[in-house]
Amino acid sequence: MRVEKMLLDDNGATYIISGVKFRYRVEQISNIKVGQEVEFTELIRKTRPYLIMSKETQEQMEG
Repeated sequence: MRVEKMLLDDNGATYIISGVKFRYRVEQISNIKVGQEVEFTELIRKTRPYLIMSKETQEQMEG
Protein backbone atom coordinates (compact mmCIF):
# COMPACT_ATOMS: atom_id res chain seq x y z
CA MET A 1 0.00 0.00 0.00
CA ARG A 2 1.31 3.44 -0.88
CA VAL A 3 0.99 6.53 1.33
CA GLU A 4 -1.09 8.92 -0.80
CA LYS A 5 -1.31 12.02 1.38
CA MET A 6 -0.46 13.42 4.80
CA LEU A 7 -2.58 16.13 6.44
CA LEU A 8 -1.16 18.02 9.42
CA ASP A 9 -3.04 20.12 11.97
CA ASP A 10 -2.50 21.34 15.54
CA ASN A 11 -3.68 18.06 17.06
CA GLY A 12 -1.80 15.59 14.90
CA ALA A 13 -1.57 14.08 11.45
CA THR A 14 -3.77 12.04 9.18
CA TYR A 15 -2.18 9.73 6.61
CA ILE A 16 -4.26 8.52 3.67
CA ILE A 17 -3.16 5.08 2.51
CA SER A 18 -5.14 3.26 -0.18
CA GLY A 19 -8.22 5.32 0.66
CA VAL A 20 -7.99 4.60 4.40
CA LYS A 21 -7.31 7.40 6.90
CA PHE A 22 -4.90 6.71 9.78
CA ARG A 23 -5.05 9.41 12.48
CA TYR A 24 -2.15 10.09 14.86
CA ARG A 25 -1.91 12.48 17.81
CA VAL A 26 0.94 14.99 17.86
CA GLU A 27 2.96 12.95 20.36
CA GLN A 28 2.72 9.77 18.28
CA ILE A 29 3.23 11.03 14.71
CA SER A 30 5.07 8.38 12.76
CA ASN A 31 7.93 8.88 10.33
CA ILE A 32 5.82 7.65 7.40
CA LYS A 33 6.47 9.63 4.22
CA VAL A 34 4.20 10.39 1.25
CA GLY A 35 4.94 7.91 -1.54
CA GLN A 36 6.31 5.30 0.87
CA GLU A 37 5.15 1.69 0.48
CA VAL A 38 3.81 0.21 3.72
CA GLU A 39 2.37 -3.15 4.78
CA PHE A 40 -0.99 -2.82 6.53
CA THR A 41 -0.16 -5.21 9.38
CA GLU A 42 3.22 -3.56 10.00
CA LEU A 43 1.59 -0.12 9.94
CA ILE A 44 -0.86 -1.12 12.69
CA ARG A 45 1.63 -3.12 14.78
CA LYS A 46 4.46 -0.56 14.74
CA THR A 47 2.72 2.81 14.64
CA ARG A 48 -0.60 2.25 16.46
CA PRO A 49 -2.80 5.06 15.13
CA TYR A 50 -5.70 6.02 17.40
CA LEU A 51 -8.25 6.19 14.59
CA ILE A 52 -8.60 4.26 11.35
CA MET A 53 -11.41 5.34 9.07
CA SER A 54 -12.22 4.05 5.61
CA LYS A 55 -14.17 6.07 3.07
CA GLU A 56 -17.18 3.80 3.66
CA THR A 57 -17.02 4.33 7.45
CA GLN A 58 -16.80 8.08 6.99
CA GLU A 59 -19.84 8.10 4.68
CA GLN A 60 -21.85 6.06 7.24
CA MET A 61 -20.96 8.51 10.02
CA GLU A 62 -21.94 11.52 7.91
CA GLY A 63 -25.17 9.97 6.60
